[in-house]
Amino acid sequence: MDLDSLVATLDAIAPPSLADPLDEGRIGLIYRGKEEARTVAVALDPTAYVITEAVRAHADVLVTHHTLIWDPVTKILPRFQKELKLILSNDLSLYVLHTNYDAAPGGVNDTLATLLNLRDIVPLGIGRMGTIDPESIVTLAERVARTLNTRVQFAGTGIARSVAVVGGSGFSMAEECIRAGADVLISAEWKHDIIRHVQGRLCLIDATHYATEAPAMRALAERIGGVFIDDPPHVQAASTAMSR
Repeated sequence: MDLDSLVATLDAIAPPSLADPLDEGRIGLIYRGKEEARTVAVALDPTAYVITEAVRAHADVLVTHHTLIWDPVTKILPRFQKELKLILSNDLSLYVLHTNYDAAPGGVNDTLATLLNLRDIVPLGIGRMGTIDPESIVTLAERVARTLNTRVQFAGTGIARSVAVVGGSGFSMAEECIRAGADVLISAEWKHDIIRHVQGRLCLIDATHYATEAPAMRALAERIGGVFIDDPPHVQAASTAMSR
C-alpha cells in the first residue's frame, strides 16, 4: 500500500471532522516520510521507545493516538529532540488520530465499552454509555482492573447499572454523565475537586490514561494489519502523566 492510500483508510476509520477543535493542526499526517506504507506500526504515544521499536520493525509509518508536538514550536526542547531525530533520520511517516478516534464508531470509547461488556451502548459526547447487570462499585472497579490489566482508583458507593466510559482524561464530562443517568464514570486522571463535586451523584473509577486508550490502538493495528507496540510499564507511567 502507498502512503496516500493508508491515509485515506485512516481518515475513513476516524474522520477528521469528528475531532475536537482543539486538535486542529495536530491530527492526520504530521510528517510525510517514505511514500510506501508496507509495514505500519501502531502505538498510543510517539515515545522514543516506540519510535525505536517501529524502526526496528522496519515500519514505514507510525500511527499514534497522541501527537508528538502539542504546542507551537519556538525552540526544539530536549523532551522531544530524541523523538524528532529518530523520525527524521529514518524517514518514518507519522500519522495521528486523536479525539476523532475517541468519537469514531469502533474507536477508543466503543472499544472500551465493549471490553467492559456494556450493553445497549449509546454515544455520550465523545464517550459512550451502556448498561450492566447490577454490580457494586467495588466489584466493578476490581473487574475494570482485571480487564484492563491496570491499577484503579475509585470513589463512591452503591450499585452500578448504567456505566459511562471516556477513554483518557474525561472526568470533565461528569455533569453530562449525571444528566444522562449514569451511575458511574470510568475514565482517567481525576483531580481531587471532581470527587467532592460529584459526591453522592456519580461514582468514579480512574483506570489510567494509558489503559483506557491503548486497547483501541491495539484493535486499530489488527484492523489495518499493522504491528502494535506496547510501551513498557515505566514508559506507560511517564506518558500517562504527560498526555493530554
